[in-house]
Amino acid sequence: DADGLTLDIWLRKKRDTQAAYAFLKRLHKQFGQPRVIVTDKAPSIGSAFRKLQSNGLYTKTEHRTVKYLNNLIEQDHRPIKRRNKFYRSLRTSSTTIKGMETIRGIYKKNRRNGTLFGFSVSTEIKVLMGILA
Repeated sequence: DADGLTLDIWLRKKRDTQAAYAFLKRLHKQFGQPRVIVTDKAPSIGSAFRKLQSNGLYTKTEHRTVKYLNNLIEQDHRPIKRRNKFYRSLRTSSTTIKGMETIRGIYKKNRRNGTLFGFSVSTEIKVLMGILA
């Protein structure tokens, strides 16, 4: 998003138009219509985006595929992209990656606010879940 936070991650076996369509539709349902979407130049994403526009979603959204705009996004999740021996199935890898991204998102939020010292993962998770700390 505009603040540099990751909106969502969806791990699929195939990177086809159907997967991109479902992902973009899910993002629209969760966050509404953005002004601009920046993605890589994968043809499946462009095809899914045009299909959603013809169905009435993302009508006022601009789709940008400029390489340099996407570099910041790619560098953000670079540590997660490498293969890990613990990723035995799609389900375990998806769960692991979502957990890692949650912790990274909390850290990025606190780092941006300048509250790096005193940061506690357990306290942040309790606050997010509504448990008294």
